[in-house]
Amino acid sequence: MMASLLQSLPPARHPLWRGLGWGLAAGTLGLTLRFLLVGGGGMPGRTVGGDPLFGEGTKGSVGTLTEQLGQNRMVLAYKTIEGSEEDLRLDQVRGSLDEPAGKWRLLSPKARRQAGVWTLQGPMDLGVAQPGTTTPLGKGRIESEGPALRWTGGEWEGLAPLRWESLEGSTRGTWNLPAGWRREIDGRFRVERGPVRWLAPTDGTAPATLKAMDADRLWATPGFLSGHLEGVRASLAEGSLQASVADLTPDTVIWPGPLAFERADGWRGDAKGGVAPRPAPGARFQQVELRGFRARRAVAGGEEHLSTEGARWTPAGLRLEGSVVWDQPLDGQRLMLKAPRVFMREAPGQDLPASLPIGHAAAEGQALLTWGRRSLSSPRILVERATRRWKLQAPVLGRGEEGTFTGGAGQGDPRSWTIEGPVQLNLFSGGSLRGAKLVWEDALWTLTGRPAAWSRLRERLSGPRIVRRGEVVSFPEGLSGTLAAADGDLFLRAERGQSEAQKITLGGGVECQGQGWRLAADTVTVTVGPDRTVRLIQAEGTVTLRGRLGEGQGEALELEPGPQTVRWQGRVRGKGAGSGW
Repeated sequence: MMASLLQSLPPARHPLWRGLGWGLAAGTLGLTLRFLLVGGGGMPGRTVGGDPLFGEGTKGSVGTLTEQLGQNRMVLAYKTIEGSEEDLRLDQVRGSLDEPAGKWRLLSPKARRQAGVWTLQGPMDLGVAQPGTTTPLGKGRIESEGPALRWTGGEWEGLAPLRWESLEGSTRGTWNLPAGWRREIDGRFRVERGPVRWLAPTDGTAPATLKAMDADRLWATPGFLSGHLEGVRASLAEGSLQASVADLTPDTVIWPGPLAFERADGWRGDAKGGVAPRPAPGARFQQVELRGFRARRAVAGGEEHLSTEGARWTPAGLRLEGSVVWDQPLDGQRLMLKAPRVFMREAPGQDLPASLPIGHAAAEGQALLTWGRRSLSSPRILVERATRRWKLQAPVLGRGEEGTFTGGAGQGDPRSWTIEGPVQLNLFSGGSLRGAKLVWEDALWTLTGRPAAWSRLRERLSGPRIVRRGEVVSFPEGLSGTLAAADGDLFLRAERGQSEAQKITLGGGVECQGQGWRLAADTVTVTVGPDRTVRLIQAEGTVTLRGRLGEGQGEALELEPGPQTVRWQGRVRGKGAGSGW
């Protein structure tokens, strides 16, 4: 049917078609002239006599609007638009702002411009990506409904709290900014009235040393790489610190001035300053370093003190370096440990030596332990803090009221020590002792060996065990040795012996041998002079004498090696020369 209808029309060159063409051209020209003379008052969405850009009652949908913000341009995409130049309202707004530091995106349900000032409604989302990429650097969220953000000449003012999350690099973490925060034209965030709160990331397996910071005031560059905080309160693993200011740099968080701190294990004190190196991307804050560190803690019997040039606060405990002094109360006196370096472990962690158990401390770099007039020194001292048991690495140097000593490895507590050999003691009163092991208990020194040896001037005595208490040196398990005499050395042997001041007392199967004579008795007392040479030998109980001074047996005798005289007492059998026979 359609084909037959088309065939019935006039041909293309028929005059009818030429007339219709000219009529259409004349009608189009007439309508154009009419609109030019009348104006656009009749166009949809506009009113006669309105604003040259937006007339009163302007309405539209799905478009974009460009706004100059300082040196940058903000492009707003909207679903609907309504209003005038002085009062413009947008719905379902998506904004984009390209800056040298990043590419911003925002999402808001409503935006309104009045007298050139934009107000965006919440809840709204913010985000920024690396320039020229889609890699996110951070994102923010304003949760509350109602006015959320105000733009004035390129400056942002937060009308509601902002939660901002830094996603990449060493600045990872969450910043909570209160209402009143500002983002200035140069991109800086500023808060004049806090509190501002920063939270460390919670992902990953390693615990963070620096967990959070609160501040009264803040300014920070885009991405929070650099900035300044005032009135700072930091939450640390196992404690906290307070400082007047903190500075943010791309590499560190710095507390440049004095600060105070508290630890969960009871330590509290102050420091001259501190720093927390920013972690590698994807890691956490593992170190907080304090300089001029001083701390105190209440313990049984008083208060202990800790001071050092530098301290590293880690999740595992404390790492102290530089003139460390650890001062503890001990029975009315002070037990003090000094060392170039001390580690105190509170929990598992990699920043302290793996061999250091929890609840222990280690002092390294030739540590010195002192209490009263006593001291011990070692390349490394291990401390079990709960029991005050100490282990010392060889070689050990010690000092007591009676003298000094050197030895191998040692262990003990302030009241009793065991020092492995070889051990050598040098007494202030003169003389020295050598042995395989030293047990030091208050004023009692017990030296054992194979054998242990005692020497002073020309005195040489030895035995399996030597005990010294004050001026008394005892040989409870036997002795042998030599003493100097006028006519030569005097050789001694006994089951037990004791030396005190000018006398040496021997007991149990005593044998004495001089130059050409030999004496045996149950007990013998040897008296020496100021020059430590033998002046008198007194023997008692089944005394036997042989040699050039005579031969005999009796109950007691006195022998003077100098004049070579013998005086017997009691019943005597034998022969000899002199009045003593």
